[in-house]
Amino acid sequence: MLKNALFCALLTLISQTISAQSQARWLDHDYIKSSFLDIALGREYEKQLAGKLIRWRHEIKIHLESNAGNQALQKELLSTHTQHLASITGHPITFDVPRSEANISIVFTRYKHMRETVAEYIGDPKKYEVALKEAICIGTFSYNGRGEIFSGTIIIPVDYARQKARFLDCIVEEITQLLGLPNDSDKVFPSIFNDNSIDAYLSPLDYILLKLLYSDQLQAGMSHQAVLGKLDLAIADLDKTGDLEGALYRVNQQSLKSYLGD
Repeated sequence: MLKNALFCALLTLISQTISAQSQARWLDHDYIKSSFLDIALGREYEKQLAGKLIRWRHEIKIHLESNAGNQALQKELLSTHTQHLASITGHPITFDVPRSEANISIVFTRYKHMRETVAEYIGDPKKYEVALKEAICIGTFSYNGRGEIFSGTIIIPVDYARQKARFLDCIVEEITQLLGLPNDSDKVFPSIFNDNSIDAYLSPLDYILLKLLYSDQLQAGMSHQAVLGKLDLAIADLDKTGDLEGALYRVNQQSLKSYLGD
């Protein structure tokens, strides 16, 4: 009995220590800056930083195409998460528009149909061999010379994502990345952009990164040096509005996590 009590106390202490360390990380200005540069200017399948910051200028309009799984559930999850992203960034997002009016298509399919779905919605599957082999779900985007994202596609193989217990992760991560945070990194924690993280939902650090991405201090097309020169001001703005100290609470407002009761 005593051993069990000591073991439980030890687990609690370890959990609290990890939580405190994680919290200290996402409140540290230098850590926020390095995380933002890594996630916003890095590219998942490239080994160097991109030349410019990218984000949306115009309203995001999402089309849902469901060829597998529970369409009603998919629509519910997507709608909740996109509304959450809109509330964080302040950028308008309209969900479930006709494909002809959309600038983002989200397709739910089966794993065996991935290549043909890529061919229909993105392009030649041969150009995406690495992603098809390594990724569970695929997200791509296009942006112009001014760094403005103007289109994107997400393809989620429902059966394979569920088999890997990553269905919810695919929905949350891929859509969030398409807002202009395209990289994954093991250096950034806690975050959905860390493939080794257990987080399926947006973390306080993710909330801060999204706030920074659509900060008035930053603009699409800014170079690495230009972004670096403005990040301190952008972080200071978040400090003034209470978004740093309040991130732990605010990230869950209108969130998918709260909606599902997790």
